Amino acid sequence: MIIAIVKAKIKNNKHDELRKIANILQYEYAVKEEGCEQYESFIDGDTFITIERWSSQELLDLHLEAEHVKVYVPKLRECVVDETFDVQFIKSDDVSFVKI
Repeated sequence: MIIAIVKAKIKNNKHDELRKIANILQYEYAVKEEGCEQYESFIDGDTFITIERWSSQELLDLHLEAEHVKVYVPKLRECVVDETFDVQFIKSDDVSFVKI
């Protein structure tokens, strides 16, 4: 399992544009991608966060090469400071998710 936590600071006046693009990725594409177990984007003040969970590195790699990623990620970059995302990857078969 691969978990990616993507984070960036949103540029002034770009919150709405970023949300529209993130919604396209989340609701139109992620739900159809093989191996995508979770894909959720959030805006907290001026911080953009996406949490992704993939069943394997191979399927994550396919996602990263997909046409929609090549189209929409550059548009997301235009909305964040330095056009850069900080990404943390957690790779493990021993990650648990519970409801408490």
